[in-house]
Amino acid sequence: MNALGTQLASLYRPDTWAAPLSAIGLCLALSLILSRWSGPREKTPPFLNGPIVKNTYQYMTNMEGFLERIAAATKSSKVIQFRLGLKKIYMVSGEKNIHDINQPSNSISPDIFFLQVMGNVWGATSAELAKFAQDKSGRRKKPIPGYEPKPGQPRLWHDQHHVFSEYLLRAERANLLADKYYQIFSERLNKHPVGQWAEVGLAQFFEREMADAALEAFMGPHLVRLNPGFWDTMWEFAHLAPQLMWGLPKWMNRKPWQVRDRFHAMCRRWLDFAAGEWDRNGPDANADAEWEPCYGSRMARELIRWASSSLSIETAAGMVATIVFATNANSVPMCTWAMMEIIADPELHRAVRDECLAASNADPVTGARTFNAQKLLSMPLLQSLYVETLRLHISINITREVTQPITLDGYRLSAGSFIQAPSQIGHYDEVWSAPGHPATEFWAGRNLKHENGKTEFTMAGHSSSFLPYGSYASGGGPSICPGRVFAKQEILITLATLLTRFDIEIVAWVSPDGTKSDRRAQNSREYIGAVGIPPDRELKVRWKRLW
Repeated sequence: MNALGTQLASLYRPDTWAAPLSAIGLCLALSLILSRWSGPREKTPPFLNGPIVKNTYQYMTNMEGFLERIAAATKSSKVIQFRLGLKKIYMVSGEKNIHDINQPSNSISPDIFFLQVMGNVWGATSAELAKFAQDKSGRRKKPIPGYEPKPGQPRLWHDQHHVFSEYLLRAERANLLADKYYQIFSERLNKHPVGQWAEVGLAQFFEREMADAALEAFMGPHLVRLNPGFWDTMWEFAHLAPQLMWGLPKWMNRKPWQVRDRFHAMCRRWLDFAAGEWDRNGPDANADAEWEPCYGSRMARELIRWASSSLSIETAAGMVATIVFATNANSVPMCTWAMMEIIADPELHRAVRDECLAASNADPVTGARTFNAQKLLSMPLLQSLYVETLRLHISINITREVTQPITLDGYRLSAGSFIQAPSQIGHYDEVWSAPGHPATEFWAGRNLKHENGKTEFTMAGHSSSFLPYGSYASGGGPSICPGRVFAKQEILITLATLLTRFDIEIVAWVSPDGTKSDRRAQNSREYIGAVGIPPDRELKVRWKRLW
C-alpha cells in the first residue's frame, strides 16, 4: 500500500531531486510539442502558489498558516491543487463538492484515511493493511456495485461499521451509555465537600474527571486501574497523534512512535486481563448486557469481538488506544471551551444555567437533580452554544482518495491523487458573520432566532458550512464520526451537571508555565487540521458544591 506517510518520507531522499536540468528541459520541450497535437486539454484546478518543498514543509509544520493560504485561494476556485511531496492533493470546499465526495462511489474512497490511521496510529502490519485495502465493498449494508465480495470473503469495513452503527449510533444505546456516564460522573462529583469553596483548573478537571468517567462508561474501570500514569500517557499520545498521521517520518522524529508504543502496551495489558477475567458462564457474561465491569459497554465488547477475528492482538491494542483517544480528544476540549466561555460571561452563565434547571427535576428532600435528556438536548441556547463551540474549535481535514478519474466542480481530478476538505474553511466562512459578531469570534447566540417572544435554535443558512464530525451535521454517509450522538449528550450533560450543582467564579487565566496570563485562551495551533483543538491557556476557577 502507498500510504501517504511513505510518500512524505520519499520527499527527503536525495535522489528525488537528482534529475539533471537537461532532462527537465527536454521534458518541457516535449510537453510543448505534444500539446500542439493533443487537442483540447481537460480543465484542471489551479495550483496553490509556492514551490513543492515550501508547501510540503508548511503543511507538516504549520497547518494554520497553510489553511489560511488555502482559504484565500478558494475565493477564486473551490478546488485547489498542490503537491505534497510526490503526491497530488486537491483541497476542496463548497457544499455540493463536499456532498459529492462523501457519497458511496467506485471513484472516491475514504479508505486511505482509515488505512493511514490503522498503519500509523493502530500499528497494523502490512499484511493487515493489505487485507483491508482489498475490501472495496464499502461500509453500507449493500456493497458498492462492482465490488461485491466473493462467497466466504469477509466485509471488513462493513462489519466494523456495523458494530458502531448498532451499538453506538442507535439512539436507545447512546442514551443508555449517556445514563451510565452521568451516574459515574455524578459519583465523582460527590467527593467534593458540600458548601466548601475550592480552586480548580477547568482543563485539568475535564482531562481527568470527565475523561475518566467517559472511559469507565465505555470500557469499564480496569484499563485505568491496571496502568499507573494512564492519563498522562493518553494525553501525550493525543498531543502527538497528528504527528503520527501527517508529520515527519519516523526516522526523523521518533518520539511520537515511542509514546504510541507505550500507550499501546497499556491497552494490551487491559485486553489480556479482560480475556482472562471474562467468565462466559458467569453472571456478567450475558451477551445482551449493555454494561458489565469487565469490558464495560456492549459496544466495546462487540468491537473487541470483531477485532479478535480480524486483527492481531497487538493491532487490537492499537485500535483500543485510538478509540480511547477519539473518545476524549474531541469531547473533552469542546466541553472545556464551552465552560470557559460560559464562566467568562456572567450573563451567558445565568442564561445557560436557567436552561439546565428548566430541563431538570429536583428531589424535594435531597435537592439532587436528574435531567430530562430529550428536553436538555432541545434547549435552544445550549444547542447554539454547542454548535458555536464545535465550529470554532474542531478542525479536521476530511481525506479521500481518487481511485478513478472524476470531474468535480468542472475540474478533472486524476486517479491516485487525494482530496482533502478542511472543515476550518467552512467553519470560518463569512456566511457565519452577523452584525457585530464576525465569524472568527465566539457568539453563543449565533444560531438563535427570536420571533413572537420565542427563542428557537436554527441552522438555516449555516448547515452546509458545518463539518464537525468529518461531514455535514445533517448527514454525510458512513464515514461520519460514529460517536457524535453520545459526544453531544456527554458534553451537554457535563455542562448541565456542573452548572446546577456548583456556584462557580472565575479566578484567572493561566499560561502553560503556571504564571498568570495577560490574555484569554486561544486555539493550540499544533492540533489544527487533525482533531478537536484544546485551549492554549488554563482557566482557574473557584467553586462550591450546592448539593
